[in-house]
Amino acid sequence: MMGDGAAGQVEQLLKGWKIAGGDVLLVADKEVVKLGLDRKVAAPLEAAGYAVAVFDGIVGEPTLEIAEALAGFARQKPFKAVVGMGGGSSLDMSKLAAAFATNPEGVTEHLGATTFAKAPLPLINVPTTAGTGAEATAVSMLSVQGRKAVVLGPQLVPLATVLDAELTKTLPPKITAATGMDALSHALEGFMSINASPFTDTQATTCMSIVARWLKPAYEDGSNMEARRAMIYGAYIGGLTLNAGVVLGHSVAYTIANRCHLPHGVSCAMALPYTIAYNLKAIPERISQAADLVLGKHGSKPEELVTWVDELIVALGLPRSLQEVDISETDVPAMIAECVERYPRPTNPAPIDADRLKVLYETMVTGDIVRAVEYYQGG
Repeated sequence: MMGDGAAGQVEQLLKGWKIAGGDVLLVADKEVVKLGLDRKVAAPLEAAGYAVAVFDGIVGEPTLEIAEALAGFARQKPFKAVVGMGGGSSLDMSKLAAAFATNPEGVTEHLGATTFAKAPLPLINVPTTAGTGAEATAVSMLSVQGRKAVVLGPQLVPLATVLDAELTKTLPPKITAATGMDALSHALEGFMSINASPFTDTQATTCMSIVARWLKPAYEDGSNMEARRAMIYGAYIGGLTLNAGVVLGHSVAYTIANRCHLPHGVSCAMALPYTIAYNLKAIPERISQAADLVLGKHGSKPEELVTWVDELIVALGLPRSLQEVDISETDVPAMIAECVERYPRPTNPAPIDADRLKVLYETMVTGDIVRAVEYYQGG
């Protein structure tokens, strides 16, 4: 469901599933509740006779403890459906709420790829940011003992998504930038993946085109509804691209976020130009194709895509070097080991090994993307 004001029409989806009343669980973060955005969904539902219970304990990097608390909350009443509302963290946690409402196990028993014995409750996702694409995925991200972890399985995919751009017009520029770059990283990494298909390529190229055209206008003027509508759709399309799997960039991003707890989109943005550089020699034609798309021309050199992404990061006011987020060369060996051992990416087109990663991280410390390009084109 898509359109301005669509958040007020969740009732139509529930009635379409023969849920004509009863308890509904709304999962959100405190900022969504503070801004009153939750009422955009809850008020029409209550007027239609539903009883809405709000769980607003979601934070930017939800922990295992938050997930367990939410699972317990979801079992307190005979909920008929779950609505997730907010950024990627709230949407991901709503997937767990729907699953653990009907299944008694602890969250730790389902870390990694999993299946649930009982079908989750019907789940609707209503994003209030434009970038994570969580509303289109089968994964729930959480932090376990300070490290990224996942619950992953097709049963987690929401039954419906509501794209209402009006919910995003109050996003601050910094969040607009971070979430928009998250969408771009999904598109470009999915496009580079060895598992890319004609289906995911269509989604990836659509998302790239949207971000190239509309991210900066949305960042510069949050009230630009044409840009907001484009970006919320682009984020959803970027989420579909994740069917191809992400590549090295997300692994590098996790090693950054594990040390300085940056928003996911920021760490993905920082890793993206270096990931493209890393893969220049493996898939030059494909990277040139992406460069043509975002630059609006033909015959682009593959390294032009690296430059374009790097310049976009600067234009959006995001950090482009590790030293800007207090990560130094002394952290590099541990980050390399963590990247290789904890976050392997067999979907990456170029082999991932410690020696090649050493150059990626060392150049990233100072933001020397030119040296990274020169090294990977030569090696």
